[in-house]
Amino acid sequence: MKIFRALWWFAFLFSLAVLVGSLPGYWAQVNRGDLAADFSEVQRAALWLGAFLSIASAALCLALALLLIAKKQNDGMALYLAFYLLMYGIFLVGPLEHFLPYWFPSSGDLALQLQGVVFGLPTLVLILIFPNGRFEPRWTRWLVVAGVVIMLGTAFSVRDLNEVLRINTPAAQTGYALLGVWFVIASVIQVFRYRHIYTSAERQQTKWILYGFLASFGLLLLVSIPYTYLQNLPPGTPQPWWFPLNGVGWWFGLMIQPLALTIAILRARLWDIDVIVRRTLTYALVTGLLVAIYFGSVIVLQRIFAGIAGEQPEFVTVLSTLAIAALFVPLRNKIQDAIDKRFNRKKYDAQKVLQKFAETVRDETDIDKLTAELVNVVNETMQPRSVSLWLKRTDDGRRTGK
Repeated sequence: MKIFRALWWFAFLFSLAVLVGSLPGYWAQVNRGDLAADFSEVQRAALWLGAFLSIASAALCLALALLLIAKKQNDGMALYLAFYLLMYGIFLVGPLEHFLPYWFPSSGDLALQLQGVVFGLPTLVLILIFPNGRFEPRWTRWLVVAGVVIMLGTAFSVRDLNEVLRINTPAAQTGYALLGVWFVIASVIQVFRYRHIYTSAERQQTKWILYGFLASFGLLLLVSIPYTYLQNLPPGTPQPWWFPLNGVGWWFGLMIQPLALTIAILRARLWDIDVIVRRTLTYALVTGLLVAIYFGSVIVLQRIFAGIAGEQPEFVTVLSTLAIAALFVPLRNKIQDAIDKRFNRKKYDAQKVLQKFAETVRDETDIDKLTAELVNVVNETMQPRSVSLWLKRTDDGRRTGK
């Protein structure tokens, strides 16, 4: 273990040196001159923001790796993740892509090639061993071999690295399809382990990783659509004015997964992942519905008034805004209730039991029925091993409980 910790410190210092050495490359990219004349200020601001997020993502990964070493230096899984975060911060989130072209102009696409070779294999291993550091079932280690064969086969079957980025050749498309099958198999294995092997703590860790992956993947998937479009533009075509904005979303999306990995491995009980998932689902659905209602109402009402009065009055937008404000709270409550009923059944049932007990207390006068109902509520909501209710008589003969 001491050897691995020494290697980690060497890797950390190397990563820190690459990060610092990449800063001139970031500066050169931000101050390049091929910007659209009409949108140069917007593009410049987007380039600065993208560079800041990329550097911040790399620094965050290095800081999280350092935190893991400080907190769990004798934990094998934490040590592996600390190595992984160093590679994530240098190979994936930008520093190497800015370091090599600046200091070694002839490096070409070396940074992207290293991403697939050096960073791809540890990612496949991490998917199969997280959170306990073991291959379960043991045959799943062969999936790592299969993943490496797919990645290397795709790399050697394409004529140009741009084919992999553009996904516009049968070889690249076949490679992505096989990787998709690999991830489906790995996901099925994780579901099996979650249901039959993991402890309760490991299940919470898995929830954190799944939440981080879905949030990061969803954002990166949206960003990859314009990125693929940019990659498939004919040679010599001017870049659209919005292309620097695409990088902002990309770097921001890459910041999510390292945070989820670190929180999961540290088992930070201050953050309840079930609450976060529930809130995310609730507010995402509420936001989507309100946006759809807002634009739908504006378009429909404008067409109605345009057909009647021949013009589009401004108060339509005001009315739609007021309607959205009035709908927010009841819509959020309805959606939250539906999510609790479907995904958080235990909390939903407890709320229903307490609501029923409140109605019973309001209408019931028989002390025996009330005590029986109280014991039933405690059993259903708190599920203790035993329940005792002590009632004592007062001087006037009435019973009071403690």
